[in-house]
Amino acid sequence: MAKAHPSPTLALWALMFGNFVIGTGVLAPAGMIKDLSRAFGVDVATVALLIAYGGALLCFQSPLLALVTNRLDRRYLLTGALLLFAMGHLFSALATNFSMLLTIRLIMIASAAVFTPQAASTLALFLPVERRSGAIAFLFIGWSLASAIGIPMVNLVSGLIGWQAVYLGLATACALTAVAVASTLPAGLRANRLSLGAWRKLLSGRKTWLLLSITALTIAGQNVKYPYIVVEIHSRLNASPAVTATLLAVYGAASIIGTMIASRVIFRLGPRNTVNFFLCILFMGLFLWAGEWAILPLTVFALFIWGLGTSPAVSSQQARLVDADPDAASASTSLNTSFVYMGQAAGTALGGQLLVTGHSGLASGLALTLLALALVTSLLVAQRLRI
Repeated sequence: MAKAHPSPTLALWALMFGNFVIGTGVLAPAGMIKDLSRAFGVDVATVALLIAYGGALLCFQSPLLALVTNRLDRRYLLTGALLLFAMGHLFSALATNFSMLLTIRLIMIASAAVFTPQAASTLALFLPVERRSGAIAFLFIGWSLASAIGIPMVNLVSGLIGWQAVYLGLATACALTAVAVASTLPAGLRANRLSLGAWRKLLSGRKTWLLLSITALTIAGQNVKYPYIVVEIHSRLNASPAVTATLLAVYGAASIIGTMIASRVIFRLGPRNTVNFFLCILFMGLFLWAGEWAILPLTVFALFIWGLGTSPAVSSQQARLVDADPDAASASTSLNTSFVYMGQAAGTALGGQLLVTGHSGLASGLALTLLALALVTSLLVAQRLRI
């Protein structure tokens, strides 16, 4: 472990903003799904392949890259991931057809496979143990900000100026954040060496797979509906770009509030109880959204409750894995990210097919079923394995 850094708080903030630009880039197609559909002459389910195929690739990349990059200096690794993401967005702005855009996406998505899990595991290298769970929850405020600020801005800028402007803006934001991470993160931070035997031990444990299944079910349930949220808002309310962006901001602001609450209560409740609490909130929010309200106040309320549970359920689950085996944090957080993207790919693909075939009600039922399975599994794991 490297010597203590004089200002770990600045490094923590830089990593959080790194998660913000990574999260915004990963979710951006959902915010401009209608504009990309019109620009390239494809249906919304095809545009959603940017999320689905990216998620499928990330599922394999995350643990593989964790193994390959395990001994690299974290500052260079995380800075490099952000610079690759910046270049990917720059080239995306120049894409002339959907196949080119998808190819660029599949190349640059490796950045997300590296940054989010390795940023979380890096915290264990320069923060004391009593600050780690709260710091991981804080780190995921970046993803909440992506929902609250990033995706509404993507939706608004894409609608008013064009999708190319979105990609150029994301390229600039990624480059600036890379500078911040390089300037604040201590040099010499390297994760504990994980042998193939250590990986086998981690993967052979029942508790690891149970925790990962909770992650996959949770994300799959959400992504049956989330990538198409702009389409559903427009069909229910015939909303303008400004109203749509505002509603997306409500969802994202609730996610920030939920994450801030989680970062405070996780010390008292512990990771497992925090996960279970926010899974209940998340299920309630999606249940309300499934009502397909065409009334603005009810739509706002449903989005707020849904957003309140979204990010905390995921960030607390990450902390739960780290708490279960701190020495394998680099591997377990990468596997968790892998299962996040597995759920994202599966949920997005299923939701897209149900949407284009006119079965939105069935999509809601599927989303709720997957979330119910996640909650039941989480409660059983907490009760029987105490993790």
